[in-house]
Amino acid sequence: MASVNEEKRKDTPSPAKHVDSVNHEEIEDTALLAIHIAGLCMKEDKADVTFVVEQERIPAHRVILAARSEYFQALLYGGLEETKQTEIALQVPLQPFQYLLRYIYSGSMSLKDMKDEDILDTLGLAIQYGFPSVEKAIINYLSLHVSVGNVCAILDAGRLFDLADLLAVCDEFVDRNALAVLRHETFQNLTFESLCRLLDRDKFDAPEVDIFLAVHKWYRAKEDADADQYKKIYDKVRFPLMSHNELVTVVRPTGVLQSDQLLNIVAEKETLYKLRNRGVVPGENVVKEKIVWSQLYDGRIRCADVVLKKAHVINKIEVCYKMKSADNVVYCVDVSLDGECWHRLAALNHNKPTEVVHFRAREVRYIEVTTSDKYEDIDSIKAMLHMKQKKKKWHSTSD
Repeated sequence: MASVNEEKRKDTPSPAKHVDSVNHEEIEDTALLAIHIAGLCMKEDKADVTFVVEQERIPAHRVILAARSEYFQALLYGGLEETKQTEIALQVPLQPFQYLLRYIYSGSMSLKDMKDEDILDTLGLAIQYGFPSVEKAIINYLSLHVSVGNVCAILDAGRLFDLADLLAVCDEFVDRNALAVLRHETFQNLTFESLCRLLDRDKFDAPEVDIFLAVHKWYRAKEDADADQYKKIYDKVRFPLMSHNELVTVVRPTGVLQSDQLLNIVAEKETLYKLRNRGVVPGENVVKEKIVWSQLYDGRIRCADVVLKKAHVINKIEVCYKMKSADNVVYCVDVSLDGECWHRLAALNHNKPTEVVHFRAREVRYIEVTTSDKYEDIDSIKAMLHMKQKKKKWHSTSD
């Protein structure tokens, strides 16, 4: 028979059962823990290692750093020379190191309160010390906040750390704002390697004379630039894309090119189809503008006009129709550089969904297709530089 005390114990719930009944079986104090750990950042209290950065002593805690980073795990516990040292000198920028250290202790970092140069330096430290979440967050932030004033610095960082996504963002921004980037003071801060990469891109679409002026200013600002860099950087300027007047009045006075070089460039200008043009990728349609329709001769002639944003060197035009014409209607294709002097490329019979005109490469800004058809049945006009042109297929009878 059970004693009275045993009966009482059966009727009295255990502490565990009591906690379970009110749903208090777990204690959640992670927020308080984070505050306490963050409070140790750069404090002497319990610190067992000191980093010397730009002559400033920064106390830290080995176990926290090692727990957060494999780099610091190896540095502080991996048997290296620094493992035995209580003071470790680091050749890193002070402010970005402090930003990253606060992140290590707290898990947070406010990028919007940081300068662009500090953000880029912090990105470098995050990559060096193995913090992929910080690296990803900074890349995303920079991608959303790229500007004319910081794109050159971001481009340098992207190239230095081989960040393809960041480079793609910079390339797209520069392509849209080429002239503004060239004329901004930060362009002179580009590294030699980044400048070469920029100039090699066919999509870097700016007047070649402006590219030359920016490159010339960049070189003159670089006191440490050597003769090899001088040759390489000016070789990347596409002088044949400049006008005769620009070559004579802008380039020649600088002394960058000798007289015989200028003569060779003038001769090369005559072979436009061989030039590497900017803003044009071979085979890519350069027509982004809408067709504007107009009428001539009391409506008897209809004109489909396209005015390109800038002149492009092209040698192929495609005229795409909405429907097949019942009649044997003739469409004439004319082009012009200035809108005044026109050159007829071909007279087409509308009997195919798409008519293609091949011709010798020339600079074109204005495209006009005229017809006596009473319907506005041209769906689109495409123009491009086609590298595999064949003279036998030219529709044009003259240049």
